[in-house]
Amino acid sequence: MKLDFPIIDLHTHLRNNIPLHTKIAKNCGIDVVIYMANCSPPLDNLKAIKESLKEKRYCKAIPVSAITKNLEGKKPVDIEKIKPHVVGFSDDGKCLIDLDVLKYVLKKKVLVLAHLEPEVEMLKKYLSIFSKTGGRLHFQHISKKESVDIIRLAKKKGIKATCETCPHYFTYSKEDLETKVNPPLASREDILAIKRGLKDETIDVIASDYAPFPRKTGIAGFRSFLPLSYGLVLDGTLTKQQLKEKLYLNPKKIANI
Repeated sequence: MKLDFPIIDLHTHLRNNIPLHTKIAKNCGIDVVIYMANCSPPLDNLKAIKESLKEKRYCKAIPVSAITKNLEGKKPVDIEKIKPHVVGFSDDGKCLIDLDVLKYVLKKKVLVLAHLEPEVEMLKKYLSIFSKTGGRLHFQHISKKESVDIIRLAKKKGIKATCETCPHYFTYSKEDLETKVNPPLASREDILAIKRGLKDETIDVIASDYAPFPRKTGIAGFRSFLPLSYGLVLDGTLTKQQLKEKLYLNPKKIANI
């Protein structure tokens, strides 16, 4: 599927085969992919990131660095050396539990892409820290009504965090599919809340959270990303302009591309 504007997928996992997965992305109409650090070895140092950037790619692919060495949630990476080469920092796949490390990286004014687990509990803690430190904070794969309500209220209070959801969280409920995904599929009530959040601009971005086969968890794919997203236009949830904001304009601004 090809839309009449560029597509930026703000949340993907290319693991250790950038050529293959960027080729799939390009064939599916995606122009830019932002890929997470949980490769093997992880992208937690400048050498690994530079090696990653040398790999052949079929669409533009920009890395995210880990926040902590080896994604262990303990020792921060060398942010100053790494930041010119990445769009941001994330331990995605693991939740950063140490709030002192979160404070440290937010004060560096780099983009932090936050995996929340458990979602609502850690969302509250991260927002509390962010309200004091400022910086650039983006919440990944929001899936629950309570999370949408919390973010909506925070934005009304002037807290400038951003967030994303994924097509499976506004398409499938836990009653529809028995599949393991992180965060888990939620209820039909949660689906409606996600759609409301997209419509009223509480949720800024739609991202795929693409993970290649074999994947231990997840149903996210490049092939379903744009068709399911365009379904929000067909069912009247979003206008075409709003969809452009979720898939291009907002990701471009957040990632500073």
